[in-house]
Amino acid sequence: MTRFNSLIVLALLLATMPAVQAQQTGDLERIVAASREFIAAISARDINAMDKVWAHETYASFIGPLSTTVVVGWDGVRQAWQMRFGQFDRVAISMNKPHIRINGQAAWAVGIERVELLRKDGNTISFDAFVTNVFENKGGQWLLVAHQATPVFKPPE
Repeated sequence: MTRFNSLIVLALLLATMPAVQAQQTGDLERIVAASREFIAAISARDINAMDKVWAHETYASFIGPLSTTVVVGWDGVRQAWQMRFGQFDRVAISMNKPHIRINGQAAWAVGIERVELLRKDGNTISFDAFVTNVFENKGGQWLLVAHQATPVFKPPE
């Protein structure tokens, strides 16, 4: 490649960078919004809202902080959420400063969630959990395909 051709290629790459950055910024905003909708669906214990934020795929997966098994497939994931919603009178989840990475049509958000659960018997459970949420871009909409939350283990001092 001649020096002139190299300069043309470089100029074309630089010219397209703002478009790529703008696209990633738009995708990042949509992922943040999808994360908020997911947390809102959990807090409301609303299975219909959950239906809207998940991809209904055979490879969707769920491992909650109280799980004893891995659930794979949308039907099982939906049943797991329904079961969880039935166990608690109140669910409050918050995550500050998730770390989000986009790679093509996939993205993941990792962070630490604060979880507060009010059981039907009146007992409250509160803990922090490491969380990973995986999203796929389906027709311009970022939908969850995997959720894993693991309680933070704090060893005795």
